[in-house]
Amino acid sequence: SDIPVGKGLGSSGAAVVAGLALADLASDGTLDRERLLARATAIEGHPDNVGPALFGGLFLASRHPARLDLAPGVAVALAVPERGLDTHAARARLPREVPRDVAIAQASRAAALILGLTRGDPALIAHGMDDQLAVPYRKDLIPGFERAVAAGRAAGAYGVTISGAGSALLGLSPPEAAAAVAAAMAQALTAAGNAAAPLTPAVARTGLMVE
Repeated sequence: SDIPVGKGLGSSGAAVVAGLALADLASDGTLDRERLLARATAIEGHPDNVGPALFGGLFLASRHPARLDLAPGVAVALAVPERGLDTHAARARLPREVPRDVAIAQASRAAALILGLTRGDPALIAHGMDDQLAVPYRKDLIPGFERAVAAGRAAGAYGVTISGAGSALLGLSPPEAAAAVAAAMAQALTAAGNAAAPLTPAVARTGLMVE
């Protein structure tokens, strides 16, 4: 796989989807994506990564999953550290309870982010990416995090956050700024002693394909 492993980029979800799809093709030669989604979600424990791997593009991972259309004015920029993070250790950092006002505000940010991504609205994306549930408890696991966030924004990112459980950082920006954003974030992490490389992947429009 070309997906960096242990960096919060969904490598395990993609592997699960690929394995299940190969098994189905080998057994009866058919692919039922809805059935694959249910089985892959059961293995992963959530549809966050298996959904996009199956359907591509922007994917709403909820009780009723849905494929959404990402606005063409939104591109992905990544800074991928050489060192990964253990997902279980990152999850253990999260509090079991959060104040009601934090939960309500985060629900608002989630709605803003979805709308911003589908509309290509920079203000909504920036507001939606200001996570208060996970990032405050995980950011110290990534040396140079604050400097990288500031550098990414200065280079043109709408917002910067931790990708999945980390250790990669994710920036969303206009397509023409993505390379500069990725480079700025990677340089900031590296300067903090956390060697990282920039990556600007395209957004898949089709998901799982059989060639």
